[in-house]
Amino acid sequence: MKIAIIILHYGSLSTSQACLSALHKKIEGHQVILINNTPDDLTHLTTIIPGTKLVNNPANYGFAKGVNQGLSLALKDQSITHFFLMNNDLYLSTGNLQQLLLTFAKYSSAGIVSPVLHHSLGYDWGGKYSRLSGMVRHKNWVNKPKTTLTVSHVAGAAMLISREVVTQIGLLDERFFLYFEDLDYCLRSSAAGFTIHINPDVVAEHAVSAGSLPWKRTFYQWASHLKFVTKHLFRLTYPTAYLYDLLFYPLVMVKLFFLNHKS
Repeated sequence: MKIAIIILHYGSLSTSQACLSALHKKIEGHQVILINNTPDDLTHLTTIIPGTKLVNNPANYGFAKGVNQGLSLALKDQSITHFFLMNNDLYLSTGNLQQLLLTFAKYSSAGIVSPVLHHSLGYDWGGKYSRLSGMVRHKNWVNKPKTTLTVSHVAGAAMLISREVVTQIGLLDERFFLYFEDLDYCLRSSAAGFTIHINPDVVAEHAVSAGSLPWKRTFYQWASHLKFVTKHLFRLTYPTAYLYDLLFYPLVMVKLFFLNHKS
C-alpha cells in the first residue's frame, strides 16, 4: 500500500520546513505532494524529501480547494491506495504511517483513520457530532486512548483516507474555504457506509492553528458553519444549529475585539 501525503503550505516557511524535515525520517517510500497557497518560493523545500511534487497557486485557494488539487494529482497514480492530509504545523512523534495503514486491515469498513492528536490541551480522542448545534465536540484527555476508537469525526489536520472513499464520495466540498470541510467529509463518508477510527499507536504533535490570527479563525469558522448548516439542514442538522451562528459566533467576535483593544 502506498500513501500520497498532501501538505498545504500557508504561514511561515520555517513551519513547513520543520514539518518536512520530521516527515523525512518516516516517509518510508510514500509520496509527498506540497500545495503552495502563498507567493513563497518553496523550491528548496522539495529537496528535503526526494520526489516531492509541488503545486504553486497564484493566490490562497483555502484548505479544501488546495487539498483537492493534491488529491486529484495523486489519483492519477494508480499505485496510490491512501491519501494522508497533513497540516504543515504537525509531525508524528510516536509511530509511523505503516501503523496507520494497519487499521484498514483490522477494520474492513474503515474509510478514514487518524493518529491521536496531541496539543496544548492534551490528547484528542476524536469528535462527537451534534445535530442540534451542527457542531462537533472534541474531548481532550491527559492520556491517549489504549485501544482503537471508532468516532464520528477526526480533524483534517491528520486524516488518512482510503482511495475507495474518494472514489465513492468524491473530493472535499470547496464551498468551505477553511473549517467544517473535514466534518462534512466525515459525515459523507459515514453516510456511504465507511467507519472512522483513531489509532492510539500513532501520535501527532499539533500546534493548533499556528498559521492564523484568532479573529480570522473565528470569522472563517462562522462563515463555514453557516454553509455547513445550510447544506445539511433537516437531513443531518436541525434548524436549532442556526442559533449558534446568531448567538455564539458574534459573542466570540466581540470578546476577541475587546481583548485585542486591551492589549
